[in-house]
Amino acid sequence: LLLTVFTILSLAGFTAALVEQRIAANLEQRERAFHAAEFGVEQAIHSTDLATSLTRDAPRSVPANGAQVPLPDSTVDGYAYRLYLAAVTPSGLPAHDPASALTAFHFVIEATGYSSRGAADTHVQSFKVLRPADWTGGPASAGCAPADVDCVPMPYPPPVRTSWVQLEAE
Repeated sequence: LLLTVFTILSLAGFTAALVEQRIAANLEQRERAFHAAEFGVEQAIHSTDLATSLTRDAPRSVPANGAQVPLPDSTVDGYAYRLYLAAVTPSGLPAHDPASALTAFHFVIEATGYSSRGAADTHVQSFKVLRPADWTGGPASAGCAPADVDCVPMPYPPPVRTSWVQLEAE
């Protein structure tokens, strides 16, 4: 009778350990998906070809085929994102700020990260870039190409994150 009780307790402990191990593995996969989505957001913010022609109905989708881009340090984790222009507003900066004459171009990124065991995490990130009102596109960071000798870079402020949402977060 005592041996049966010990066997039942051992099996219960073993089962609990297996469940906890699966929970920990699932949390790790969810965390990997979270970081993959954040990597996708960073890639979108620093893309070299932002444009006012990107709309919600015609966004830039990376990758274009709807699959996922592998992370640089992983062959199994990846990301995908949609990027589009949401609004154009005045800069909102105080009049004494040299950048106050610029216009704010607000972009939205919908990035999804994927882990090897099927976990996915989606982040929606907004950011703005300040540029002249007639700007139609270019990199988020101002600068000149090394070969462009006629370029005079204007020190535009870097992209500014304006909002962030993690979809289906608990």
